[in-house]
Amino acid sequence: MGGDTRDVVIVGAGPAGSALACFLREGGHDVLLLDAARFPRDKVCGEGVSPEAWRLLDRIGATAAVSALRPHPLRGMRLVAPDGTAFRGEYRGRERPGFALRRLALDVALLETARSAGAEVREGTRVTGLVQRDGVVEGVLADDGTGPVALRSRVVVGADGRRSVVARRLGLLREHRHLRRFAVRGYWEGMEGLAEMGEMHVGEGGYCGIAPLSPTLANVAFVLDRPAMAPAAGDLEGFYRGSLRRRWPRLAERLARARLVEPPRAIGPLALVARGVTAPGAVLVGDAAGFYDPFTGEGVTLALRTAELAAAAIATALRAARAPDVLPALLPYARERDAATRDKFRFNRLLQLAVTSPGLANAIARRLRRRPDLADRLVGIAGDFVPARTAFGFRFLRDLLLA
Repeated sequence: MGGDTRDVVIVGAGPAGSALACFLREGGHDVLLLDAARFPRDKVCGEGVSPEAWRLLDRIGATAAVSALRPHPLRGMRLVAPDGTAFRGEYRGRERPGFALRRLALDVALLETARSAGAEVREGTRVTGLVQRDGVVEGVLADDGTGPVALRSRVVVGADGRRSVVARRLGLLREHRHLRRFAVRGYWEGMEGLAEMGEMHVGEGGYCGIAPLSPTLANVAFVLDRPAMAPAAGDLEGFYRGSLRRRWPRLAERLARARLVEPPRAIGPLALVARGVTAPGAVLVGDAAGFYDPFTGEGVTLALRTAELAAAAIATALRAARAPDVLPALLPYARERDAATRDKFRFNRLLQLAVTSPGLANAIARRLRRRPDLADRLVGIAGDFVPARTAFGFRFLRDLLLA
């Protein structure tokens, strides 16, 4: 590699990429952060962020910038079963609650934190491919509108989300073979009944989440299987409004006097599988490393956490004297990411079973309504501060099923 080689090129300046840039700059590394978009840019997301995110925001020095945006606090979750049975769990024992904040604002705050930390940021720069030699990634091909150029680095990071160019060029990312769900999101001003709680409403064939962004403004997003999305072709707004009325009539009543403030947007299929998160000279973080389902709302926190784990491995790799030494140095990241996420993903899969079975969802909701301590634990797992492995203990499962 030539003398103009960077330490790290990060493709994607969302939460994972910006956070990773901050972690790496803390170690004095030369970081180039690229994104095809120009910020602020919209991102279809549930926009609820778990309490654990504050620890990670503290670590990258972004707490003041995010707090200045006055995010709406989330002190727990309220879940409603198909038959209307509701229970709530609270984020107990946490100094700071979770929060809801538009990604338009959050992502800019994180990007500016990375810029202030000394990362070079290039917006409006689209990565079209990888520079490789003898199977080792040595950089990216990027185009800012003036023509493609090769940008070389010792490590390339794919933080470019669900459609990751880095992951797909490496053949590491694919859609889940069976889970083909889509999300549709809209913003409503004047919604009734909002509080400092996130909401999840389970209905036959899908679920609808509500993230209150203020006492009156809400992100209302639902998730449905692919066949149920067929009527959306050609009229997404009509489909969105009609689905809320038919599938979640109780929510529709709360929206009767509210105003949809901008056209809804859809995204999917949601579930992605990565067959690996490292390659010679490359690392994947955030959604580029795979994404299961947004039911527990862990996306932003997971992005920050994987950035934290990747930063340690990359710092070790950058101490390697030769490029071939990079892959062994990156391998611990794959193991540590798996250890950090394995139980949470298993927990998500268990919840999916309940979501797809109205009878089971109703029964569990009735039990949790009688046992607020179990509800708090369940919500704490979703909030990333109660270890997910506790959901698989005999006592918890016994109490959940026999409460």
